Amino acid sequence: MAEAPAKVVEELYAVPLSAFTRERDARAAALKRAGDADAARAVQALRKPTATLWATNQLAHAEPERLERFVASVERLRRSQLRDARAAAEAMRAQRAELDALVERAEELLKGAGFRASPDTTREISNTLLGAAVDPRRATDLRRGRLTEPLGAPGFEVLAGAPAAGHLRLVHGGATTQGPAPRGARRDEPDRDETRRRASPARPARATAAEKRQQEAERRRAAAEARQQATEARQAAAEAERQRRRREAEERTQRAAERRAEVERLEAETRRLTSALADTRRRLREERRLVKRAARP
Repeated sequence: MAEAPAKVVEELYAVPLSAFTRERDARAAALKRAGDADAARAVQALRKPTATLWATNQLAHAEPERLERFVASVERLRRSQLRDARAAAEAMRAQRAELDALVERAEELLKGAGFRASPDTTREISNTLLGAAVDPRRATDLRRGRLTEPLGAPGFEVLAGAPAAGHLRLVHGGATTQGPAPRGARRDEPDRDETRRRASPARPARATAAEKRQQEAERRRAAAEARQQATEARQAAAEAERQRRRREAEERTQRAAERRAEVERLEAETRRLTSALADTRRRLREERRLVKRAARP
């Protein structure tokens, strides 16, 4: 099936939630009249968003600048994680601040539309924002307010953006520590960085050791925070999945109940029409009898 036109999706997800179905059907009908049957079917297939997904999409219109800063902060966190402890800690604080502000604004939008904001709602909004921010295509959809489904939060390894084990580069001040020396290099031959370090004035050993301890402590603290965030994200993603399945089960139950009610209504209508038809036939027979009697001499 062809994809729904992006502009139509953006406009549909921007309308009040109560008007979504009416607007979607109208757009699909217009596309069909214009001869674009594939796009019409794709638009008609768009599901009405949940209240939380609707509120998340509204951030593209209500908080576009903050949303852009949030996406940028997630990218900075991915670049700095496990490479520069101090930058990672600062990036994490910035990312959390932007995320908290966006979630709070989305909750305000929910309440303004007459919906209740619950802890589950907060987690789903937070997970969707994080899940979209780490995926370039989804990040574009987030900026345009056209996400079509809630997302799970990414794991630590996605936020970290860490390279394969054995090739980490840890930057501390001006010195860079990396993997083993290339094959064939002489271990007893100092490299240029080592030559420069020997040529430069030696720093006090005590100060250097203290700096290293501080940097290591910051690295451990940033890594611990990232692990905790990843654990919370996984738990929230599992909870969001349970909620999604529960909603789908409730929707199936609701649709089945509506179909049963429609069947009962049609059966009652059939009985009424059958009874009316029988009564009409009796009257017809009586009228024919009277006609025959009147025709006799």
